[in-house]
Amino acid sequence: MAKKYDSQTHYLFQDETPEMQDGYYSGEKPNPNLHGFIEQHIKECPYDLQNDNYDVPPFDKPIETTKATAIYNMHTYWSKKPHDAIRQYIRHYTKPGDLVLDTFCGSGGTAVAALMEGRKAVAIDLDPSATHITAGSVAIISPETVRKAIEQVLLKTADIARNLYEIQCPHCFGRARILSVTWSERFLCDKCLNVVPVWGLPGTGKNRGKSELKECPHCGNGIYVGDKRYGYVPVQFHLECMSGCRPKRICVEQDDPSFEELVRKNKHVQNLEFSFWYPTAEFPDGLETIKRKQFKQIGFTTIDTIFTSRNLHALAGLWDTINHSPAKDILRFVFTSFLLNASKLYRFREDGGGQPTGNYYVPPINRELNVFDAFVRKATDIEQAKSIYFNGVKSGKVMISTESALDLSAIPSNSVDYIFTDPPYGNTYQYRELNAVWNGWLINDASPHPEDMVVNEYQGKDEIEWGKMFLQSFRECARVLKPGRCLSLCFHHTSSEMWTIVQDMMSECGFLVEDIKTATSIGTGQRSYYQRVLNNTVQRDLVINFRKPKPSELPAATIIIGNEDKATFSEKVQRIISDYLGVNPGSTKDRIYDEVVSRMVRSGQMEAHDFDQVLQMVAEEVKTPVMKNLFDQKEPDLFGSHEISRWYLKETDLAVADAAENALEDAAAENLGAFIKGFLSKHAGDEGVHYSDLFQHFIYAVKDKPRRHLVEFLPDYFYKTDQGTWRLPDSEEEELAKREARVKGLGRRVKRYIAQLEQGVFIPEQERPSDATLAEWIRHCKRAGLYEQGKYLYEKGGLNLDNLTDEVMASVEEDYQVCARMLARASG
Repeated sequence: MAKKYDSQTHYLFQDETPEMQDGYYSGEKPNPNLHGFIEQHIKECPYDLQNDNYDVPPFDKPIETTKATAIYNMHTYWSKKPHDAIRQYIRHYTKPGDLVLDTFCGSGGTAVAALMEGRKAVAIDLDPSATHITAGSVAIISPETVRKAIEQVLLKTADIARNLYEIQCPHCFGRARILSVTWSERFLCDKCLNVVPVWGLPGTGKNRGKSELKECPHCGNGIYVGDKRYGYVPVQFHLECMSGCRPKRICVEQDDPSFEELVRKNKHVQNLEFSFWYPTAEFPDGLETIKRKQFKQIGFTTIDTIFTSRNLHALAGLWDTINHSPAKDILRFVFTSFLLNASKLYRFREDGGGQPTGNYYVPPINRELNVFDAFVRKATDIEQAKSIYFNGVKSGKVMISTESALDLSAIPSNSVDYIFTDPPYGNTYQYRELNAVWNGWLINDASPHPEDMVVNEYQGKDEIEWGKMFLQSFRECARVLKPGRCLSLCFHHTSSEMWTIVQDMMSECGFLVEDIKTATSIGTGQRSYYQRVLNNTVQRDLVINFRKPKPSELPAATIIIGNEDKATFSEKVQRIISDYLGVNPGSTKDRIYDEVVSRMVRSGQMEAHDFDQVLQMVAEEVKTPVMKNLFDQKEPDLFGSHEISRWYLKETDLAVADAAENALEDAAAENLGAFIKGFLSKHAGDEGVHYSDLFQHFIYAVKDKPRRHLVEFLPDYFYKTDQGTWRLPDSEEEELAKREARVKGLGRRVKRYIAQLEQGVFIPEQERPSDATLAEWIRHCKRAGLYEQGKYLYEKGGLNLDNLTDEVMASVEEDYQVCARMLARASG
């Protein structure tokens, strides 16, 4: 084995590969060995609070790393963090032999990093898929063992592979095997009523939404790929001749004489009877992508339905063989690592590659891969990754448990040395729903869990429920962490308000935020699709380091005596309502009340009060009729109707809200302006600063944050470039235009008016903006980079061009075209 030097322990040689802890993983159930594991750690590393001299400065540098590593790419997962970055945090805050905890372990990056740094690790997650992937990632297994296990499985499944994928070569009539099949969805041409596959159809150059219309081969009409689907048909076969043809690779398409014979044999495979078990669990109704893409409406109701019949046969046979293997744990890990590639989610690409979609979108053209080829390719990748890991890991002491982070009773208080965790981000990732296919094969159950810490309307979980779970889970973290030790919270959210709430809740759990001058983050060179095309997304994961105070640092308890001045309290509630409605015009009363309660309780200032009375002081109620007809929207009286009340700030209070926030927003903008100026002086070739960099600076450098989100007040002070970045006003005229817009409160007034239009609220004539005012608002939207709002105002705001002068008409039309072009560029 190669010689290695450890900078922490100064061991020059690692003669033996560490062995895994017994009973480190217990499947989809809580691990019964967890408590004993912690007790053993306490015996090996006793903790004495009185003589504890732990004193480590805050970790204060951003990390740039890469996802393109063999270990990282063993298994896909959502919002995955590179273990190389986490190793740096663990190395900074702990020493060899310390215990590292991750209560939302996901794919196990923290556990992998801890073991590679010679630490002990505890990885907890409520989702069986997460702990399964973590167990496969941390497993210390030689690459030779992986290779031999794969060879045995392939030997035992050879007959299945031959029956499903071998076929007669159309050229030499010898043996050939199917490498892949391309399938095309069929759609109806609403002009000639022919149902045609979209494979190979040229585009018309016209778009509906973001999709280009395809040209019907019968009448030339445009076919929209987003309309009703009529089922998939094979359009292309990729074969490999095993009988001497040169070249060996053969592509058979629809114009080939042998194509119909291949289609006929393909249908025969679809009718084979199953000999092995396969999952039939239903997809959850609440899956956000199901709701958006009509996933179930196009026939994908259970786990098995997202696989072709041939691949389902292959997967079922492979899964059965794996479960009877002595090396089934690592083989199951290999199986789930390529599972999405073997489904109908695998998107066809012209260049021959492919990619499974991460949001359960079923592409109109997909590629059916040979399951056994995909298995071998992924097994080879994992074998290489395990070789690197096998020669680099320094500890095998790990415990993985499938349980809720809301109750860590198996872990004694003051026993953990460091926590690095990446909790769910509210509604950003629906982990249990995204893991549905993996959980289908692992436990034949894709349903959500009552303690899933997400915001999900189908599960009846809103932001308040998420907040309660967040608080409970991190109270448990505070309990088990040793005093003076640190917790690193990795979080990915574009809302500054969400970050404020998270920091408030961490404070309520008893943590102190580490005081550093620069933002800490984990960035990789790779970006998602939305990070590439949108300017208001976070380009990296921010990390906030918290410390559990020692007993001598605990502040005295805050005492609320209950005799505070009622007028003062009423003013506080009015301010909260004004702030909230300024950002969320047209909210319902229950939402406003939840906001008031949440903020007052977090600050320890909640009192009994007449909420309705205070609300009516600053806001006005607008009732909108909502039909309750379930069957025929054309007959509203069939089942009656009801009204929904929405609330808007009064015009006078809208101005007051602007004035109250101006000081905070002006101060924040001044801070951001100095940052932009300094940034551009160091990057002379850049026209502006990306939103992600501004957001990261805003989170750390602006202490007194405005209530409006950064993305909302940014256009009131700065200009957006053609590249989507932000710059300072570069002339007195531009500065004056921004100042006048702020004085008039255009940002809030435009948002309020659009909200009324979208919510169908009746707007009295005297409150409607004039055509000249609408033109001014559209100009403001264009100059502020609010292209979607500008386009909406022009198209649906009630603008009558006939009432404008020729000069103003030409100007507003030009502003509209700029908004439309910029939106098209972003979506393109």
